[in-house]
Amino acid sequence: MQLSFAVHGRSCDLALHPISENTARRIRETGSEVYKEKPLRWWRKGNTATWGMKVDDDCHIRVMLNGETVPIDTKIVTQTPLKLRRRMYLDSKAKYLCVLGYDNEICKFSWNWDAVTDFDPSKFEFMVHKWDRIMGIPNYYILDEIRYDGQFADRHDWCEAKGFTLVEPKVIDLEDVRRQWAHKGWDIDHATKACAGDEALAKNV
Repeated sequence: MQLSFAVHGRSCDLALHPISENTARRIRETGSEVYKEKPLRWWRKGNTATWGMKVDDDCHIRVMLNGETVPIDTKIVTQTPLKLRRRMYLDSKAKYLCVLGYDNEICKFSWNWDAVTDFDPSKFEFMVHKWDRIMGIPNYYILDEIRYDGQFADRHDWCEAKGFTLVEPKVIDLEDVRRQWAHKGWDIDHATKACAGDEALAKNV
């Protein structure tokens, strides 16, 4: 059987970059002009880039089995989000982070499996990033990857892209975040154990 999981909505291509105090000051002064200072899309380089589909009220999710729509509770997509960035820089010497990229390209993206023997929604595994405190927007979820029954999709289809506009660069003062942790009496290692996503920015960077 052929299984398809399609999302029609807004795609995101965002990245976190450690920056110096001087660069943070310049970005605050110049805003989006920073994108023009280096070769096109330089901000996508590095290991903090996150591409995926934004899971929000405006996205439409459709699951199909052999071309027929099957019902699914879409809430399962965001039940266990990842917070992969939360201690990447907190225990480093970095003083500032900058969020760059876009999160508003209307498109359709689908994951497709060609040899599914049975269908059970509980066999889906979703890699979803939660960037609430990074972006300053509640319930900010990015669907990155999906597995079904332990298998990655045989094909990924991306289409109907409509173009995007770059976000206003957002500077995060890591010293402020560290002070929040110190004020609450937490150490940085606590970040790897924290579950709630709304205690502090530190839990998502």
